[in-house]
Amino acid sequence: MNQGFDASLPTKLLLATDLSARCDRPLERAKALALQWHAQLTLLTVREGPQVPAEVVQWLAGSEASTEAEFAARRDIAREFDNVGYPVSLQFADGDVADAILAEAARGDSELVITGEARINTLGEIFLGSTVEQVARNLAQPLLVVRQRTRAPYQRLLVPTDFSPAARLALETAGRLFPDAQLIVFHAHEAGLAGLADQPRGGNDGGSGTGNASANAGAIRLRCEQFIDSCTLAPDLRARIAIDSASGTPELLTARYALEHGVDLVVLGLHSQSGMLRLFMDSKGEQVLRGLECDTLLVSTGAHDADR
Repeated sequence: MNQGFDASLPTKLLLATDLSARCDRPLERAKALALQWHAQLTLLTVREGPQVPAEVVQWLAGSEASTEAEFAARRDIAREFDNVGYPVSLQFADGDVADAILAEAARGDSELVITGEARINTLGEIFLGSTVEQVARNLAQPLLVVRQRTRAPYQRLLVPTDFSPAARLALETAGRLFPDAQLIVFHAHEAGLAGLADQPRGGNDGGSGTGNASANAGAIRLRCEQFIDSCTLAPDLRARIAIDSASGTPELLTARYALEHGVDLVVLGLHSQSGMLRLFMDSKGEQVLRGLECDTLLVSTGAHDADR
């Protein structure tokens, strides 16, 4: 077991929101996490320019109208967070949404960035298009994409693994942020993984596929256990981690497993090397993100690789 476990929780959270009702779910999760962690919460809204006639009128009115809109937003936020027990601030930015999120996250030393998902042309749509790569890969902090209503703290987390450094960072991050949750390490593999470990073929089963399947299952579990042991985790958390695996297409199995096993949060490690988790940043990955009904935490190795 690695040494130097750091059980500290985030103290600064950043919520990217357009302040509309469609961002209520990420807002509620951000409020719950800020209360749970006693963390400071910053709300960021980005003005990309006029999108509808009413916004064009406001834009033509100039800075005075913009100031009034900001005043109204700050008033509403003050009401929303009255006596919540943790500090809250509201920041406005102009320009590209992804650039604004990255800049504010760096400027404010945020430790977790939170946003939502939408099916229309709003802030949330960045997670259904190419901007997700720009944000997730360049963000030093984990990125939490909220889909579900906040009914309780995250209780059941799924961490897909391809045994890479990115998957290791994802598991360590999940364990650090949610030490009381049930963690499931899940390895999805293509059928016929005889080469996963040096297991002899045949044996007492007379050469049938039963022995090979059993040997492969044992080899996969051993590999998962070795992967978990290589991570920096609290000893009590390590003892509670469950292991599961399945044979098939990884990008399909992840969403199906999360749905069938009541997973609250899927934690994905992102990296530029080849491997299973890389597909979460290509066109298939966007389909997986659309298919997931639970929340998703994206953890990139980019900033960590740059420090080496």
